[in-house]
Amino acid sequence: MKKTIAACIATTFAVNYSTAALAEEAFMAPLVEQSVLLDIDADSFVVIVGERGHVLVSEDGKAFNQKAVPTQSTLTATTVVGENIWAVGHDAVILHSSDKGETWEIQNYQPDLQRPFLDVFFFDDKQGIATGAYGLFYRTLDGGKTWAAERHASLLDPMDQEYLEEVRKEDEAFYQQELESILPHLNRVTLDGDTLYLAGEAGLLAKSTDMGQSWERYYVDYTGSFFDIKPLDENTVLAVGLRGNIFVNKNQGEWEYVQTCSTSTLNSILIGSESKVYALGNNGMMVSAQRPLPTSMRDPYANPSDCKADDGIVVSQIKDKAALLNATQFNGTSIAVTANGIKTLNLK
Repeated sequence: MKKTIAACIATTFAVNYSTAALAEEAFMAPLVEQSVLLDIDADSFVVIVGERGHVLVSEDGKAFNQKAVPTQSTLTATTVVGENIWAVGHDAVILHSSDKGETWEIQNYQPDLQRPFLDVFFFDDKQGIATGAYGLFYRTLDGGKTWAAERHASLLDPMDQEYLEEVRKEDEAFYQQELESILPHLNRVTLDGDTLYLAGEAGLLAKSTDMGQSWERYYVDYTGSFFDIKPLDENTVLAVGLRGNIFVNKNQGEWEYVQTCSTSTLNSILIGSESKVYALGNNGMMVSAQRPLPTSMRDPYANPSDCKADDGIVVSQIKDKAALLNATQFNGTSIAVTANGIKTLNLK
C-alpha cells in the first residue's frame, strides 16, 4: 500500500514557508466550550478545534481543557493518530502535537497563499494529506517535517480536463496556471480499508486506491457542493451537501437521490449503528436515515413544496438551532461540535 511521491500522476512541487510572521498564541478563552467549534476527532482521547486557534482535549469526552497553540488562525479540521494530533486551517496552517496536545509545533504557515485547509488525514504516524480550498492538496511522508504540494487534474469535471489537455499542448506554463485557478474546493476525505474517498465543490465525489496519488471521479447528476462522504458498508457509500441534498451509491451503480424535504445544508455524516446513519447540518438540523437507505426518483433541483420524505427518513432540530459541523462517538456518547460549542446528541 505504501507509495512514493514519484509515482503520483499529479503535479507536485516543494513547499517553502516562513514562520516569522506567525500570530501570537491562541487566546485562552474562559467560555471556549461555547465558541465556534468546527471539527472533532477521537482515538483514545478526544480533540476539538475551532475559531481563533482554539484546541480542546478530553480524556473522557466530558471534561475538556483548552491547549495553548502558537496561532490564532481559525482551525477547520483535526485528526488523531496514537498520541499525535494534527490540526489545519486558515492561513494554510498545519499544527502538530506528539503528546496529546501538551506541546505544539508549526509545520506549515502560508498566509500569503490566502487558501485555507479544510481537512487533514493521516494513514499512519508518517504519511498524511491535507486538503482545502481551490484544490489545495499537500502530502507528507515524514510526519509533517516536510510537506509537498500536489495538483490533481483528475478531480476536475471531464469537460475541464479536456480543456486543460488542449491548453497543455500549447503552453505548459499556462496549463499550470489554469489548473491552479479552476481546481475545486476539497472539503472532506475519508478512508475505508484501502479506499480513500473525497467530497468537494461543484458535484465532486471521487475515490482513490493509492492513498490519493491518483483519483477516479464519480459521475453524479448534481453540481452543488458536497461536504462529506462515507462508506456505510462494502456496497454502500453516502454523500451529503448543499441545501440538504443526500445521495447514495449502491453496488457501484449510479448515485441516487435521497428525499429528506429539508433544505438546510448538511455538513457531516455520523454512523450511529448498523441500522441508523445521521446527517448533521445548518440550523441545527439532523437527518436520521434507516439503513438500507431509501432512494427517490425526485429531481434534486425540484421545488421542495408539498414534499414527502422517503420512507425511513426523519428530520429533527436541536433546541438552539446552532449549526452542527461534525460529531463522533466516544465512550458511548455522541459528541458534536457546533456554532455554539460542544453538544451531546440524543440519537433516536
